[in-house]
Amino acid sequence: MKIDNGKAVQLAGLYQRQQAEEKQAGAQKMAANKTAADSLTISGDATRMRELLQAASQPSEVRTERVEELRAAIARGEYLADSDKISTAMLTQTQE
Repeated sequence: MKIDNGKAVQLAGLYQRQQAEEKQAGAQKMAANKTAADSLTISGDATRMRELLQAASQPSEVRTERVEELRAAIARGEYLADSDKISTAMLTQTQE
């Protein structure tokens, strides 16, 4: 007595095909999402920040003669800092 007339095999084949198609569609969707997620955009602010960091990393002009004069005056105990002049210069720079 035959209970199965082949329809179960056909249904299993259809089910397997459907599963394979869904898996393939999911893989394609993930690949599309991954491609979109791998892009990089730098804003104008970030570009400006990079330029400022590069400028700041460059050594500034150093007047070595003046530095040596100040070091010698400090070593001799002759250097007197004018706090009014220093604070005025600092406030002027912050207002610019």
